[in-house]
Amino acid sequence: MRARPLALARSIARARPSARRRAASRATERATTMDARDGDGGGDVAKCLDATWTPLGLATRELRLKHTLPTGQSFRWRARGREDGREYVGVVGRRVVRVREVDDGERGEVEYKVYCRPRWESATDDRRVMREYFNADVSLERLYGEFAAKDGRFRALAAHVDGARMLRQDPSECLFSFICSSNNHISRIHGMVNKMCVHYGDALPVTTRDLEEDDDDGDENGGEETAAAAEAEKFYAFPSVAQILDGATEEELRALGFGYRAKFIVGSAAALGEAGDAVGSSPDEFLRALRDETPYVDAHAALMTLPGIGPKVSACVCLFSLNKHEAIPVDTHVWQFAVEHYMPELRDAKSVTPRVMRSIEVKMKEIFGPYCGWAHNALFIAELKHVRDALPAELRTPKRVATPRSTPKSKPNASKPSSKTAREAAAGVDAESDAVFDTPKKLKIDP
Repeated sequence: MRARPLALARSIARARPSARRRAASRATERATTMDARDGDGGGDVAKCLDATWTPLGLATRELRLKHTLPTGQSFRWRARGREDGREYVGVVGRRVVRVREVDDGERGEVEYKVYCRPRWESATDDRRVMREYFNADVSLERLYGEFAAKDGRFRALAAHVDGARMLRQDPSECLFSFICSSNNHISRIHGMVNKMCVHYGDALPVTTRDLEEDDDDGDENGGEETAAAAEAEKFYAFPSVAQILDGATEEELRALGFGYRAKFIVGSAAALGEAGDAVGSSPDEFLRALRDETPYVDAHAALMTLPGIGPKVSACVCLFSLNKHEAIPVDTHVWQFAVEHYMPELRDAKSVTPRVMRSIEVKMKEIFGPYCGWAHNALFIAELKHVRDALPAELRTPKRVATPRSTPKSKPNASKPSSKTAREAAAGVDAESDAVFDTPKKLKIDP
Protein backbone atom coordinates (compact mmCIF):
# COMPACT_ATOMS: atom_id res chain seq x y z
CA MET A 1 0.00 0.00 0.00
CA ARG A 2 1.13 3.47 -0.75
CA ALA A 3 -0.79 6.62 0.16
CA ARG A 4 0.08 10.28 0.41
CA PRO A 5 0.51 11.57 3.99
CA LEU A 6 -2.34 14.06 3.95
CA ALA A 7 -4.61 11.46 2.36
CA LEU A 8 -3.98 9.24 5.37
CA ALA A 9 -5.12 11.93 7.78
CA ARG A 10 -8.14 12.73 5.63
CA SER A 11 -9.09 9.06 5.46
CA ILE A 12 -9.06 8.81 9.23
CA ALA A 13 -10.97 12.07 9.59
CA ARG A 14 -13.69 10.84 7.24
CA ALA A 15 -14.08 7.56 9.11
CA ARG A 16 -16.91 7.28 11.61
CA PRO A 17 -17.69 4.51 14.11
CA SER A 18 -20.01 2.00 12.45
CA ALA A 19 -21.88 -1.07 13.59
CA ARG A 20 -21.37 -2.90 10.32
CA ARG A 21 -19.13 -5.93 10.29
CA ARG A 22 -16.47 -6.44 7.71
CA ALA A 23 -16.70 -8.87 4.81
CA ALA A 24 -16.55 -12.67 4.94
CA SER A 25 -12.78 -12.69 5.32
CA ARG A 26 -13.05 -10.83 8.60
CA ALA A 27 -15.87 -13.06 9.77
CA THR A 28 -13.62 -16.03 9.10
CA GLU A 29 -10.78 -14.30 10.94
CA ARG A 30 -13.05 -13.71 13.92
CA ALA A 31 -14.08 -17.37 14.05
CA THR A 32 -10.44 -18.39 13.91
CA THR A 33 -9.60 -15.91 16.66
CA MET A 34 -12.36 -17.27 18.92
CA ASP A 35 -10.80 -20.72 18.65
CA ALA A 36 -7.32 -19.30 19.14
CA ARG A 37 -8.13 -17.57 22.42
CA ASP A 38 -8.49 -20.91 24.12
CA GLY A 39 -5.77 -22.62 22.09
CA ASP A 40 -2.32 -21.87 20.80
CA GLY A 41 -2.76 -18.84 18.56
CA GLY A 42 -4.93 -20.74 16.06
CA GLY A 43 -2.16 -23.31 15.55
CA ASP A 44 0.16 -20.76 13.94
CA VAL A 45 2.32 -20.36 17.06
CA ALA A 46 4.43 -23.12 18.59
CA LYS A 47 6.69 -23.53 21.60
CA CYS A 48 10.38 -23.18 20.80
CA LEU A 49 12.03 -26.55 21.28
CA ASP A 50 15.36 -24.89 20.51
CA ALA A 51 14.92 -22.09 23.11
CA THR A 52 18.29 -20.86 24.29
CA TRP A 53 19.84 -17.65 25.56
CA THR A 54 21.02 -15.61 22.59
CA PRO A 55 23.06 -12.37 22.55
CA LEU A 56 21.00 -9.42 21.31
CA GLY A 57 24.12 -7.68 20.10
CA LEU A 58 23.72 -4.75 22.51
CA ALA A 59 25.94 -3.96 25.45
CA THR A 60 24.28 -2.69 28.61
CA ARG A 61 25.60 0.78 27.86
CA GLU A 62 23.37 0.54 24.76
CA LEU A 63 20.38 -1.03 26.56
CA ARG A 64 19.78 -0.76 30.30
CA LEU A 65 16.57 -2.70 30.92
CA LYS A 66 15.49 -0.78 34.03
CA HIS A 67 15.77 2.49 32.07
CA THR A 68 13.82 1.12 29.09
CA LEU A 69 11.12 -1.45 29.90
CA PRO A 70 9.42 -0.14 33.10
CA THR A 71 9.53 3.58 32.25
CA GLY A 72 6.08 3.82 30.62
CA GLN A 73 6.76 3.09 26.96
CA SER A 74 5.16 -0.36 27.05
CA PHE A 75 2.81 -2.15 29.45
CA ARG A 76 3.63 -5.76 28.49
CA TRP A 77 6.80 -6.34 30.53
CA ARG A 78 7.20 -7.70 34.07
CA ALA A 79 10.31 -8.09 36.18
CA ARG A 80 11.12 -11.77 36.57
CA GLY A 81 13.76 -13.77 38.42
CA ARG A 82 16.20 -11.28 39.89
CA GLU A 83 15.08 -8.22 41.82
CA ASP A 84 17.77 -5.87 40.51
CA GLY A 85 15.92 -4.66 37.40
CA ARG A 86 18.10 -6.74 35.11
CA GLU A 87 15.62 -9.38 33.90
CA TYR A 88 12.12 -9.08 32.39
CA VAL A 89 9.50 -11.20 30.62
CA GLY A 90 7.12 -9.81 28.03
CA VAL A 91 5.30 -10.41 24.75
CA VAL A 92 6.63 -9.08 21.46
CA GLY A 93 4.13 -9.72 18.69
CA ARG A 94 3.40 -13.46 18.91
CA ARG A 95 6.53 -14.28 20.89
CA VAL A 96 6.87 -14.72 24.65
CA VAL A 97 10.32 -13.36 25.39
CA ARG A 98 12.69 -13.10 28.33
CA VAL A 99 15.53 -10.57 28.35
CA ARG A 100 18.36 -10.19 30.85
CA GLU A 101 21.60 -8.36 31.44
CA VAL A 102 24.71 -10.49 31.94
CA ASP A 103 28.24 -9.59 32.92
CA ASP A 104 31.01 -11.44 31.13
CA GLY A 105 33.70 -9.95 33.33
CA GLU A 106 34.65 -7.18 30.93
CA ARG A 107 31.40 -5.52 29.93
CA GLY A 108 27.68 -6.12 30.31
CA GLU A 109 25.64 -7.62 27.49
CA VAL A 110 21.92 -8.19 26.90
CA GLU A 111 20.59 -11.65 26.04
CA TYR A 112 17.12 -12.87 25.09
CA LYS A 113 15.28 -16.18 25.10
CA VAL A 114 12.17 -16.84 22.99
CA TYR A 115 9.65 -19.37 24.34
CA CYS A 116 7.28 -19.44 21.34
CA ARG A 117 7.16 -18.08 17.81
CA PRO A 118 5.07 -18.34 14.61
CA ARG A 119 5.47 -21.88 13.22
CA TRP A 120 6.83 -20.72 9.89
CA GLU A 121 9.61 -18.63 11.48
CA SER A 122 12.99 -19.55 12.92
CA ALA A 123 15.60 -18.37 15.40
CA THR A 124 16.93 -16.11 12.66
CA ASP A 125 13.57 -14.35 12.59
CA ASP A 126 13.67 -14.07 16.40
CA ARG A 127 16.85 -12.05 16.18
CA ARG A 128 15.43 -9.78 13.49
CA VAL A 129 12.23 -9.17 15.46
CA MET A 130 14.04 -8.50 18.73
CA ARG A 131 16.56 -6.14 17.19
CA GLU A 132 13.78 -4.23 15.42
CA TYR A 133 11.81 -3.98 18.68
CA PHE A 134 14.79 -2.51 20.51
CA ASN A 135 15.85 -0.22 17.65
CA ALA A 136 19.18 -2.01 17.75
CA ASP A 137 20.54 -0.38 14.61
CA VAL A 138 20.57 2.99 16.37
CA SER A 139 23.81 3.56 18.29
CA LEU A 140 22.77 4.95 21.67
CA GLU A 141 26.41 5.40 22.66
CA ARG A 142 26.92 7.66 19.64
CA LEU A 143 23.74 9.60 20.35
CA TYR A 144 24.69 10.10 24.00
CA GLY A 145 28.06 11.40 22.89
CA GLU A 146 26.42 13.87 20.52
CA PHE A 147 23.84 14.98 23.10
CA ALA A 148 26.52 15.44 25.75
CA ALA A 149 28.64 17.54 23.40
CA LYS A 150 25.66 19.84 22.75
CA ASP A 151 24.26 20.19 26.27
CA GLY A 152 25.92 20.44 29.66
CA ARG A 153 22.95 19.10 31.61
CA PHE A 154 22.73 15.99 29.47
CA ARG A 155 26.48 15.51 29.88
CA ALA A 156 26.10 15.61 33.67
CA LEU A 157 23.10 13.24 33.71
CA ALA A 158 24.23 10.68 31.12
CA ALA A 159 25.90 8.27 33.56
CA HIS A 160 22.79 8.24 35.77
CA VAL A 161 20.34 7.37 32.94
CA ASP A 162 22.54 5.13 30.81
CA GLY A 163 21.05 2.77 28.25
CA ALA A 164 17.65 4.54 28.01
CA ARG A 165 16.62 3.19 24.63
CA MET A 166 13.46 3.90 22.64
CA LEU A 167 11.33 0.89 21.73
CA ARG A 168 9.85 0.28 18.28
CA GLN A 169 6.52 -1.23 19.24
CA ASP A 170 3.68 -2.45 17.08
CA PRO A 171 1.72 0.74 16.27
CA SER A 172 -1.75 -0.61 17.06
CA GLU A 173 -0.62 -2.10 20.39
CA CYS A 174 0.99 1.20 21.35
CA LEU A 175 -2.04 3.24 20.27
CA PHE A 176 -4.64 1.25 22.19
CA SER A 177 -2.39 0.88 25.23
CA PHE A 178 -2.13 4.65 25.51
CA ILE A 179 -5.87 5.06 25.07
CA CYS A 180 -6.07 2.85 28.18
CA SER A 181 -3.51 5.06 29.97
CA SER A 182 -5.76 8.12 29.87
CA ASN A 183 -6.63 9.33 33.39
CA ASN A 184 -5.35 6.08 34.86
CA HIS A 185 -2.83 4.51 37.22
CA ILE A 186 -0.36 1.74 36.54
CA SER A 187 -2.19 -1.28 37.96
CA ARG A 188 -5.32 -0.42 35.98
CA ILE A 189 -3.35 0.30 32.79
CA HIS A 190 -1.65 -3.09 33.00
CA GLY A 191 -4.99 -4.67 33.86
CA MET A 192 -6.81 -3.08 30.92
CA VAL A 193 -4.09 -3.98 28.44
CA ASN A 194 -4.14 -7.55 29.74
CA LYS A 195 -7.95 -7.70 29.45
CA MET A 196 -7.73 -6.59 25.82
CA CYS A 197 -5.26 -9.39 25.15
CA VAL A 198 -7.28 -12.07 26.98
CA HIS A 199 -10.66 -11.16 25.50
CA TYR A 200 -9.68 -10.18 21.95
CA GLY A 201 -6.15 -11.46 21.32
CA ASP A 202 -4.82 -14.97 20.72
CA ALA A 203 -3.67 -17.28 23.49
CA LEU A 204 -0.02 -18.27 23.12
CA PRO A 205 1.22 -21.79 23.98
CA VAL A 206 3.26 -20.63 26.98
CA THR A 207 2.44 -20.17 30.67
CA THR A 208 4.55 -18.97 33.57
CA ARG A 209 5.35 -22.61 34.38
CA ASP A 210 7.43 -22.70 31.19
CA LEU A 211 9.53 -19.86 32.62
CA GLU A 212 10.32 -21.44 35.97
CA GLU A 213 13.39 -23.33 34.89
CA ASP A 214 15.05 -20.00 34.12
CA ASP A 215 14.16 -18.45 37.49
CA ASP A 216 17.10 -18.17 39.86
CA ASP A 217 14.97 -19.39 42.77
CA GLY A 218 13.41 -22.36 41.00
CA ASP A 219 9.67 -22.96 41.27
CA GLU A 220 8.50 -19.65 42.67
CA ASN A 221 4.87 -20.78 42.82
CA GLY A 222 5.62 -23.46 45.39
CA GLY A 223 3.54 -26.63 45.17
CA GLU A 224 1.08 -27.66 42.52
CA GLU A 225 -0.60 -25.06 40.41
CA THR A 226 -4.39 -25.05 40.31
CA ALA A 227 -6.20 -25.05 36.98
CA ALA A 228 -7.47 -21.54 37.70
CA ALA A 229 -3.97 -20.27 38.45
CA ALA A 230 -2.61 -21.90 35.30
CA GLU A 231 -5.33 -20.22 33.26
CA ALA A 232 -4.53 -16.83 34.80
CA GLU A 233 -0.87 -17.21 33.91
CA LYS A 234 -1.28 -17.77 30.20
CA PHE A 235 0.31 -15.34 27.78
CA TYR A 236 -1.67 -13.63 25.01
CA ALA A 237 -0.81 -11.67 21.90
CA PHE A 238 -2.18 -8.14 21.69
CA PRO A 239 -5.21 -8.09 19.36
CA SER A 240 -4.99 -6.59 15.91
CA VAL A 241 -7.24 -3.65 15.05
CA ALA A 242 -9.39 -6.06 13.02
CA GLN A 243 -9.78 -8.33 16.05
CA ILE A 244 -10.82 -5.39 18.23
CA LEU A 245 -13.21 -4.21 15.55
CA ASP A 246 -14.79 -7.61 15.06
CA GLY A 247 -14.86 -8.67 18.71
CA ALA A 248 -15.22 -5.65 20.99
CA THR A 249 -18.28 -3.58 21.79
CA GLU A 250 -18.53 -0.49 23.93
CA GLU A 251 -20.97 -2.24 26.25
CA GLU A 252 -18.66 -5.20 26.81
CA LEU A 253 -15.62 -3.00 27.40
CA ARG A 254 -17.54 -0.92 29.93
CA ALA A 255 -18.57 -4.12 31.69
CA LEU A 256 -14.89 -5.09 31.81
CA GLY A 257 -14.06 -1.84 33.60
CA PHE A 258 -12.75 0.37 30.77
CA GLY A 259 -15.18 3.19 31.56
CA TYR A 260 -15.32 6.09 29.09
CA ARG A 261 -12.25 4.67 27.30
CA ALA A 262 -14.52 1.97 25.83
CA LYS A 263 -16.02 4.50 23.43
CA PHE A 264 -12.55 5.64 22.33
CA ILE A 265 -11.30 2.08 21.78
CA VAL A 266 -14.29 1.06 19.68
CA GLY A 267 -14.40 4.40 17.88
CA SER A 268 -10.69 4.37 17.01
CA ALA A 269 -10.86 0.78 15.76
CA ALA A 270 -13.84 1.65 13.55
CA ALA A 271 -12.19 4.80 12.22
CA LEU A 272 -8.98 2.92 11.40
CA GLY A 273 -10.94 0.11 9.76
CA GLU A 274 -12.81 2.46 7.48
CA ALA A 275 -9.69 4.50 6.74
CA GLY A 276 -7.88 1.29 5.79
CA ASP A 277 -10.77 0.29 3.54
CA ALA A 278 -10.55 3.68 1.83
CA VAL A 279 -6.96 3.01 0.73
CA GLY A 280 -7.29 -0.73 0.23
CA SER A 281 -5.40 -1.97 3.28
CA SER A 282 -6.00 -3.59 6.63
CA PRO A 283 -6.26 -1.26 9.66
CA ASP A 284 -2.87 -2.42 10.93
CA GLU A 285 -1.22 -1.85 7.56
CA PHE A 286 -2.77 1.60 7.55
CA LEU A 287 -1.13 2.41 10.89
CA ARG A 288 2.20 1.02 9.74
CA ALA A 289 2.01 3.38 6.76
CA LEU A 290 2.14 6.23 9.26
CA ARG A 291 5.50 4.80 10.31
CA ASP A 292 6.98 4.10 6.93
CA GLU A 293 5.50 6.67 4.56
CA THR A 294 4.37 9.67 6.57
CA PRO A 295 6.34 12.62 8.03
CA TYR A 296 6.04 13.22 11.76
CA VAL A 297 3.84 16.32 11.57
CA ASP A 298 1.31 14.55 9.33
CA ALA A 299 1.35 11.32 11.37
CA HIS A 300 0.83 13.31 14.59
CA ALA A 301 -2.09 15.20 13.05
CA ALA A 302 -3.63 12.00 11.64
CA LEU A 303 -3.58 10.26 15.02
CA MET A 304 -5.23 13.27 16.68
CA THR A 305 -8.29 12.80 14.49
CA LEU A 306 -8.98 9.51 16.29
CA PRO A 307 -11.43 9.53 19.20
CA GLY A 308 -9.78 10.35 22.53
CA ILE A 309 -6.30 11.05 21.14
CA GLY A 310 -4.78 14.38 22.22
CA PRO A 311 -1.37 15.88 21.35
CA LYS A 312 0.61 14.17 24.13
CA VAL A 313 -0.69 10.67 23.47
CA SER A 314 -0.26 11.20 19.73
CA ALA A 315 3.38 12.19 20.32
CA CYS A 316 3.85 9.10 22.50
CA VAL A 317 2.58 6.78 19.78
CA CYS A 318 4.78 8.54 17.22
CA LEU A 319 7.90 8.24 19.38
CA PHE A 320 7.32 4.75 20.82
CA SER A 321 6.13 2.97 17.68
CA LEU A 322 6.26 5.04 14.48
CA ASN A 323 9.98 5.86 14.17
CA LYS A 324 9.31 9.57 14.68
CA HIS A 325 12.50 10.17 16.65
CA GLU A 326 11.89 13.92 16.87
CA ALA A 327 8.57 13.55 18.72
CA ILE A 328 8.45 15.13 22.21
CA PRO A 329 5.52 14.12 24.45
CA VAL A 330 5.13 17.15 26.73
CA ASP A 331 3.83 16.50 30.23
CA THR A 332 4.41 18.47 33.43
CA HIS A 333 7.78 16.76 34.04
CA VAL A 334 8.95 17.82 30.59
CA TRP A 335 7.53 21.32 31.05
CA GLN A 336 9.33 21.65 34.40
CA PHE A 337 12.77 20.62 33.15
CA ALA A 338 12.29 22.66 29.97
CA VAL A 339 11.52 25.79 32.02
CA GLU A 340 14.28 25.19 34.55
CA HIS A 341 17.07 24.29 32.15
CA TYR A 342 16.19 25.36 28.61
CA MET A 343 13.25 27.77 28.25
CA PRO A 344 12.85 30.08 31.28
CA GLU A 345 10.58 32.28 29.17
CA LEU A 346 7.84 29.65 29.66
CA ARG A 347 7.93 30.01 33.44
CA ASP A 348 4.77 32.14 33.54
CA ALA A 349 2.76 29.94 31.18
CA LYS A 350 -0.70 29.39 32.63
CA SER A 351 -1.46 26.31 30.55
CA VAL A 352 0.36 23.78 28.44
CA THR A 353 -1.22 24.74 25.13
CA PRO A 354 -0.42 23.07 21.81
CA ARG A 355 1.66 26.18 21.03
CA VAL A 356 3.70 25.72 24.21
CA MET A 357 4.13 22.03 23.43
CA ARG A 358 5.32 22.83 19.94
CA SER A 359 7.75 25.48 21.20
CA ILE A 360 9.32 22.93 23.56
CA GLU A 361 9.55 20.41 20.73
CA VAL A 362 11.24 22.97 18.47
CA LYS A 363 13.71 23.92 21.22
CA MET A 364 14.62 20.29 21.93
CA LYS A 365 15.22 19.66 18.23
CA GLU A 366 17.30 22.82 17.99
CA ILE A 367 19.54 21.58 20.82
CA PHE A 368 19.65 17.83 20.24
CA GLY A 369 18.88 17.36 16.55
CA PRO A 370 16.68 14.84 14.72
CA TYR A 371 16.86 12.26 17.53
CA CYS A 372 15.77 14.76 20.17
CA GLY A 373 13.01 12.38 21.30
CA TRP A 374 15.71 10.03 22.58
CA ALA A 375 17.41 12.86 24.47
CA HIS A 376 14.06 13.93 25.90
CA ASN A 377 13.45 10.35 27.07
CA ALA A 378 16.68 10.28 29.11
CA LEU A 379 15.95 13.72 30.57
CA PHE A 380 12.42 12.55 31.44
CA ILE A 381 13.71 9.46 33.23
CA ALA A 382 15.97 11.69 35.34
CA GLU A 383 12.80 13.40 36.62
CA LEU A 384 11.18 10.17 37.86
CA LYS A 385 11.20 10.13 41.64
CA HIS A 386 13.25 6.99 42.23
CA VAL A 387 15.89 8.21 39.73
CA ARG A 388 15.78 11.85 40.86
CA ASP A 389 16.25 10.88 44.52
CA ALA A 390 19.45 9.04 43.62
CA LEU A 391 20.94 12.00 41.73
CA PRO A 392 23.47 14.36 43.28
CA ALA A 393 21.56 17.29 44.79
CA GLU A 394 22.92 19.76 42.25
CA LEU A 395 21.41 17.75 39.36
CA ARG A 396 17.87 17.54 40.71
CA THR A 397 15.36 19.79 38.99
CA PRO A 398 13.71 21.90 41.74
CA LYS A 399 10.13 20.91 42.44
CA ARG A 400 7.59 23.63 41.79
CA VAL A 401 4.38 24.23 43.71
CA ALA A 402 2.40 25.46 40.72
CA THR A 403 2.36 23.78 37.35
CA PRO A 404 0.48 24.77 34.22
CA ARG A 405 -2.97 23.39 33.65
CA SER A 406 -4.32 21.41 30.77
CA THR A 407 -7.23 19.12 29.92
CA PRO A 408 -7.53 16.11 27.65
CA LYS A 409 -8.93 16.36 24.14
CA SER A 410 -12.11 14.66 25.29
CA LYS A 411 -13.24 15.12 28.90
CA PRO A 412 -13.90 11.86 30.71
CA ASN A 413 -17.16 11.80 32.61
CA ALA A 414 -17.10 8.49 34.40
CA SER A 415 -13.79 8.14 36.15
CA LYS A 416 -12.17 9.87 39.09
CA PRO A 417 -8.91 11.67 38.24
CA SER A 418 -5.82 9.80 39.34
CA SER A 419 -2.68 11.20 40.90
CA LYS A 420 -0.53 8.85 38.84
CA THR A 421 -0.80 8.07 35.15
CA ALA A 422 0.96 6.27 32.33
CA ARG A 423 4.73 6.76 32.31
CA GLU A 424 5.22 8.06 35.85
CA ALA A 425 3.00 5.32 37.25
CA ALA A 426 4.82 2.72 35.17
CA ALA A 427 8.08 3.96 36.58
CA GLY A 428 6.85 3.87 40.18
CA VAL A 429 6.43 7.60 40.73
CA ASP A 430 4.54 8.39 43.93
CA ALA A 431 1.47 10.54 44.44
CA GLU A 432 3.38 13.79 44.84
CA SER A 433 4.18 13.78 41.13
CA ASP A 434 2.03 15.67 38.66
CA ALA A 435 0.04 13.91 36.00
CA VAL A 436 1.45 12.57 32.76
CA PHE A 437 -0.44 12.55 29.46
CA ASP A 438 -4.21 13.00 29.68
CA THR A 439 -5.03 13.53 33.36
CA PRO A 440 -7.68 16.20 33.88
CA LYS A 441 -6.86 16.85 37.53
CA LYS A 442 -3.74 18.79 36.59
CA LEU A 443 -3.70 19.37 32.86
CA LYS A 444 -5.84 21.35 30.44
CA ILE A 445 -5.03 21.59 26.75
CA ASP A 446 -6.41 24.75 25.22
CA PRO A 447 -8.24 24.43 21.89
